Amino acid sequence: MVCIFLFAALEIYGEYKDNDTLIISFKPLVLPFIVLFYIFGAHPNIDWLIVAALLFGWAGDIFLMLKDEKWFLYGMVAFLLNQIFFIISFFISISDISDFNIWGLFLLGPVILIILFTVPRFINKTGDLKIPVLVYMGAILLMHIATVLRLAEFAGLEFIFIYVGSMIFIISDVYLALNKWDEAAKQKRIINMITYFLAQFYIALGAVFTSLV
Repeated sequence: MVCIFLFAALEIYGEYKDNDTLIISFKPLVLPFIVLFYIFGAHPNIDWLIVAALLFGWAGDIFLMLKDEKWFLYGMVAFLLNQIFFIISFFISISDISDFNIWGLFLLGPVILIILFTVPRFINKTGDLKIPVLVYMGAILLMHIATVLRLAEFAGLEFIFIYVGSMIFIISDVYLALNKWDEAAKQKRIINMITYFLAQFYIALGAVFTSLV
């Protein structure tokens, strides 16, 4: 766990200092260590869908480090698969959806507000990527909905960490989009990376707690 936060901190410091050497050196290391953290924490009840999701997130990290626009699209595809594997894992973990309390839908409120107040700022500036962006947005929203529906099965830390992680993931993607298509700013990039690393870690941590239930 120490390595996760150390490498993440060094990458974020690289963002702050515009130091490509730090970014290239440490960004690709964070997700593999989160994968190892999950595998060792969840053993022997490892959910390989979670592992696959995290590995596609790692692939997305690498693609987004490259500057050419085509790599950004590949990165989006990798993160789309990241979300799809999370979605499948979360839905499979629910044994009886009828146990879901309808009041739990209020947990979707924060994300709905985030989307309503931020997406209009950049969506019409995405050009040829508008459809892929909308598809990805739909996937990450469905992922968040799946985390809320897990309330039918889980109510402790195994629910809280994954729910919070998915919400932070959306915040991270919003800052990524705002930085790319609205107004680029170092602070947006830093917030994007802080929330992104926390999101992947919280989801992995929640998955570890889920394996113990």
